[in-house]
Amino acid sequence: MRTKLVIAMLLSFGVIVLGHAYLRGYAPFTAQFVQTCDRAIKERLVDPSTYERISVDESRKTITFDEFFKDPIRRVSEAAKKAIAQVERASPVQYIALIDYQAQDRIGAIIRESATCTFNSLDGSDMPERTGFVQVDGEHNITWAARQPNAAALLSRLGR
Repeated sequence: MRTKLVIAMLLSFGVIVLGHAYLRGYAPFTAQFVQTCDRAIKERLVDPSTYERISVDESRKTITFDEFFKDPIRRVSEAAKKAIAQVERASPVQYIALIDYQAQDRIGAIIRESATCTFNSLDGSDMPERTGFVQVDGEHNITWAARQPNAAALLSRLGR
């Protein structure tokens, strides 16, 4: 009887811990795409160590080849576009993550922000591992950094 009670308590505790981890978006429940988006957002922060994701809403949708090639890192010649479109059997996919997060600003105040992160995938299986492949709020980090007043420092921090 005592053994059954202990097993039931352990199972209940496990379900509660895993449920909490799932709801908060902790790995291994967080998709590679979202993890890469988290890193891309952190690259834009004054103090990346203060980043905390509050919530994430993930989705994916099928896009056209024209939409796929609008992404600046996917730009190729018209001949290459046609060749890729003929070879691929499936339509491209766009992953979208709406991420709410909080972090500290320059003066140490806690700010709460939202970011939209997107990634265009040719076949839906190539998840980005490098932050240079995802767009945060419509632009890649390298483009964003080049517009900032401290562009040289940011670009060197991004490894460019």
